[in-house]
Amino acid sequence: MTRKALIIFLLFFAAWTCVLPVSIAGAQETDAAVEYKIKAAFLLNFAKFINWPEKSFSGDNQVFKFCVLGDNPFGSSLSAIESRTVDSRKVDLLYVNDLEESKKCHLLFISVSEKNKLAAINKALSEHAITTVSDIEGFARDGGIIEFVTRGDKLAFIINLSQAREQELKIHSALLNLATEVIQ
Repeated sequence: MTRKALIIFLLFFAAWTCVLPVSIAGAQETDAAVEYKIKAAFLLNFAKFINWPEKSFSGDNQVFKFCVLGDNPFGSSLSAIESRTVDSRKVDLLYVNDLEESKKCHLLFISVSEKNKLAAINKALSEHAITTVSDIEGFARDGGIIEFVTRGDKLAFIINLSQAREQELKIHSALLNLATEVIQ
């Protein structure tokens, strides 16, 4: 394992272990709530290991737009993201309801509630430098960039590197090394 891969692994592990005590302490929480707390931690770490083309930002002071399209499965788990930065850019958390709003995002989580519209969403966003992420089954194979999957009892992810390249996104090799599968 390279040094960078080890660093990323440690970041993901740290994010995961920060969420685990919360889930143990709040035993009344559902498994889904715990799962989405872990996914929220992953999302911020994904953003730290992806480079967007310069044209994605109008200037050095433009915020990083972190969006959720459709129903919000995260509850309040994403609220802490707004106090963070990505490449020295303040994170702006947005809940969007349509494709036009989605085109302004840098990282877009597509909720399962949008499953029936997925083909149209992927087509509309395919010419924009937007990192799309979802837990819809088959998302990465259908043109999404990162798909959350469950392998046994562990959360993992698939990266569609081919689609990322088409959208001028550069994914750090260390993140690719952590993916369960990379679609070339």
